[in-house]
Amino acid sequence: MNDRELGQRVAYWRRRRGLTQQILADRLGRSISWLRKVEAGVRSADRLSVLDSLCEALNVDLQTLIGEEPARSGTVCIDDAQVEQIRNAMELYTFDTGSGDLVRLRRQVAYAWSAFEVADYDVISQVLPETLENAQSTHAALGTEESARLLAEAYQITSSTLRKLGEHSLSWLAGDRSMAASRQIGDLSLLAAAGWRIALALLSMGRAEPALDMLVGLSNRLSAESDTEERRALYGHVLLQGAMAAAALGDHSTVRVLIGEAREAARFVDVAGNHHWLAFGPANVTIHEVAALVALGEGGLAVEVADGADPAALAAMRRERRAAFLVDVARGYSQWGRREEAVRTLLEAERVASREVRCRPLAQSLIADVLRRTGGQASSDLVRLAARAGVQA
Repeated sequence: MNDRELGQRVAYWRRRRGLTQQILADRLGRSISWLRKVEAGVRSADRLSVLDSLCEALNVDLQTLIGEEPARSGTVCIDDAQVEQIRNAMELYTFDTGSGDLVRLRRQVAYAWSAFEVADYDVISQVLPETLENAQSTHAALGTEESARLLAEAYQITSSTLRKLGEHSLSWLAGDRSMAASRQIGDLSLLAAAGWRIALALLSMGRAEPALDMLVGLSNRLSAESDTEERRALYGHVLLQGAMAAAALGDHSTVRVLIGEAREAARFVDVAGNHHWLAFGPANVTIHEVAALVALGEGGLAVEVADGADPAALAAMRRERRAAFLVDVARGYSQWGRREEAVRTLLEAERVASREVRCRPLAQSLIADVLRRTGGQASSDLVRLAARAGVQA
């Protein structure tokens, strides 16, 4: 993010909090002249100590302030060599006319999806290169609708995994490859599944406007052709991702509209169908509503919505989704200034799916944020959690 964009976001959050420039400058221990220059983009505030002070004064976390997810900075769960292996597999253009192995490919793709559902990112990152290579060579050999479908799904798993682990540009590329494979067979559902992953990668990189535009276009297309439960599930999920993009832009009204439309769509979808591994249903709508509220900086309201969620429906969700939900609830508590509850919720998330907390840069950033804010008063639980996640105390 350049200084101008950061300054605009500081000004936006200052106004959202009802603060004058003088009041915010006083909270920061800075001059009003300094703050005016930061908001105008003529003075840089792009240092961790300054950003941390701004987050504290504006009562937001770092991701919310800068409008993008943190990138991978360590080697927990996936290291540079594994990323390079995945990149090499995606750069492998195969023109082999061998026999192909659909049976093995089906097994590999199903295994990768299963690992993703339990947030086993270290396992997924190990199996992705071979899965991608087999998917590409099998489709080159067979060129059938099924081989194209499995190739598209392999890229989808890759895109979702890499985004979670903070490799946003590579996640975008995998989503784009999935869309190319989907276009070969003209499957709208596969196109939509690839499209929302591309949009999420853009959103993670701070490009909320093109992400929202893409998601609105997808939802309009799906709305016109949502004649099956599978399409309705995709339609609802795309609406939820649109709400996330709108939240990143600070557009409360669009968030409310899209969440409302998704909730209505969920009434006509059996969550047990787990179409496209989305588990779309009322509980998933609540999960995304909480995430959107956190992105809007409304931590207290996010916790309130989370408290009203159906426990049985949440318990039935896949572990990856439940743990991600708890991380968002923890972010809400942190925004609200309730650090002990944030730590307690993070520990609960770790019990549900440990790698969702230990592997994701988003969770690691939250742990680091809570550590900084508690200073020398950090609990032993928080210090141990930070060590397990590779976060420096």
